[in-house]
Amino acid sequence: MNEIRAPFRHRPRRCISMWRRSARVPATWRVVDFHGPEYMGRQLPALGTKQMELLRLVLDSRDIPYLITGHGSQARAFVPAMFETIARMELADVASEKPLPPPSLTPKHNAHWAMLVMLFLIFWHGLTMGWWPLPFEHVPDPDYWKMCGRLDVTAVRAGEWWRTATALTLHADSLHLFSNVLFGIPFLLLLARRLGLGLTVAAILVSGMLGNAMNALYRDPGYASLGFSTAMFASVGLLCADIVVRSPARGFRRLALPVAAGLAFLATLGSEGQNTDYAAHIFGLLSGFLIGLAVSFAIRHDALPRPMEWLLGCAAPLFLLLCWKAAL
Repeated sequence: MNEIRAPFRHRPRRCISMWRRSARVPATWRVVDFHGPEYMGRQLPALGTKQMELLRLVLDSRDIPYLITGHGSQARAFVPAMFETIARMELADVASEKPLPPPSLTPKHNAHWAMLVMLFLIFWHGLTMGWWPLPFEHVPDPDYWKMCGRLDVTAVRAGEWWRTATALTLHADSLHLFSNVLFGIPFLLLLARRLGLGLTVAAILVSGMLGNAMNALYRDPGYASLGFSTAMFASVGLLCADIVVRSPARGFRRLALPVAAGLAFLATLGSEGQNTDYAAHIFGLLSGFLIGLAVSFAIRHDALPRPMEWLLGCAAPLFLLLCWKAAL
């Protein structure tokens, strides 16, 4: 009786021998094989030492007695016949495990810096509208600013590409400005926390310019528009694309939910008003989504280094100033 209970009273020690049923393995014990999860195939060679270490961990966690004989590719594990079914079930569950979703990047705490971007838009609007006197002899009047910086389809097709950028910083009136600021702040804050402020500002600028370029190709000659709304909907597209790339969901659901949310926002806020440029909103959302897929895929594992963040954050407003210099 003591000989039968001995394997259960003390945890057996690991035995090293060639592949055969060792004399120490009772005749009633059964061999169990374990091949490990598929996604760990490169880390766990078939029937290798690491494979057996994982097997030992699984059996130990369920208090299943076992014996291991052999070494390397000749290693085999034995369990009592009464534990064979549960041992195989536990090992099969581990072998069928799916890889863990990629870890999400740590949100960045830069909301106060993101607010400065919107303050820059307000300041620039006040500058172009003459809200306060400036210590310069020749300051262009508001109409001249709009004439030089608006998205003029004829001028853009003639080679004045900088208008795709300068038009983003102009607004028809204060109501137009503050509506864009009000609805653009949430998306700017979310993107800045996920991508970083410098990359967010640069991506919004590039996406807004691309959206304006698409709009210029779509519209007839003589059409003109201005406003930050193209960039605002580009930020919506950027956020939707980032969610698609980082989402742990699989299949059609991974793409459908963020895209549906972006289209719902476009239908809710992008189709109201008499002077609404529907095409600009659609192209802004589309360009933001395309640029966002490329950006989010590039940084899906590691965030940009801080020096690169600062470089992009400083390059975006400098590029805008150079575009305005070319326009004036």
